[in-house]
Amino acid sequence: MRKLTGLEKITYILLFTILLVYALREAKHFLYPIALAVLFSYLLFPLVNFLEKPLKMPRTLSILIAIFFSFAVLYFAASFFGAQIRNMISDFPTIKKQAVANLKSFQFLLENKLHISVEEQERWAQQQITKALESAGDILKVVSAKALGTIEAILLIPIFIFFMLFYRERWRNFILMLADRPDSNSKLTDDLMNQISKVTTRYIVGVIIDVTILAISHSIFLTVIGLKYSLAIAIMTAMFSFIPYFGTLISGLIPLTFSLILSSNPYMPLFIIAYFWLITFIDHNILLPTIVGGNVHLNPLITLLSVIAAALVWGIPGMIIIIPTIGVIKIICDNVEGLEPYGYVLGVDTHPKALNKLKNIFAKMKEKEEDDQAES
Repeated sequence: MRKLTGLEKITYILLFTILLVYALREAKHFLYPIALAVLFSYLLFPLVNFLEKPLKMPRTLSILIAIFFSFAVLYFAASFFGAQIRNMISDFPTIKKQAVANLKSFQFLLENKLHISVEEQERWAQQQITKALESAGDILKVVSAKALGTIEAILLIPIFIFFMLFYRERWRNFILMLADRPDSNSKLTDDLMNQISKVTTRYIVGVIIDVTILAISHSIFLTVIGLKYSLAIAIMTAMFSFIPYFGTLISGLIPLTFSLILSSNPYMPLFIIAYFWLITFIDHNILLPTIVGGNVHLNPLITLLSVIAAALVWGIPGMIIIIPTIGVIKIICDNVEGLEPYGYVLGVDTHPKALNKLKNIFAKMKEKEEDDQAES
């Protein structure tokens, strides 16, 4: 058999990549609900396992209780958030009055600083609104089609979760049966499946903890600076943090926009910009490495490129799914002979967690103070 040249290998790789991306894009409404269902199945598995083994419940009932519990949590969260939104809507006349006042102040500022008259500003705004309305019909058609597809996909997720949890041993045994051959290593496959299960579960739980911490931090800050509807805005903002890296950066636009509309304090937007710069730094360098990073150890550059590529292929669901997927690929590469270089480039050298570093710093400071007191 003729050995392939380097150019032929590159050509086949490029062709495979193009076909794979095309297939993923075309089948995304079918595939991403399955991928999300896998993540939610890992999240619900500890509860299902607890109901089955210690409490001796039937598997079907355990899975239904776990799914019902998750939907109940989502329902109460949505109800609470909806109540906050209704309060905001009930105050719409006040919000409108404040927004008009802020807009006039901004117009006068532009007129004084940039010498653009209010009439020119209103003329430009009317032109932009006219253009937006002309294309609104096409935009609504696209949005409606995507919204319908998204709703259909979301309705399928609980069904997928049920069957994935119900037949979980069968999926595992299927993979082990494939690996139980003379040319395969069934023990390695079993170890890989255990590692993947642990990493995926810990990653999902870690992200939820991170989002909860950010929601609490946002609500406290927005309340302190006096922004109205701080709790609803904080929850809305924190939800974007499910998107790796970009979520925290994008989410800052939400409270910034509300501060420009709701507040007459000209310094509030500056406070929000400073806070989100600080919280993004803390989240990326302390919270995520401590809570989530210890479970995946991914190269930040690879992570960033993966999130961008996933957004182009699957949009927001792809951005949520891609990190655990790359984590699974890294585990496989680290443990399969011949793939170690790929696992190396996907990961980073593990260092002590940021929280442990801080503890060590404070411990050294305390030891130094004790030594100074002993000497004196």
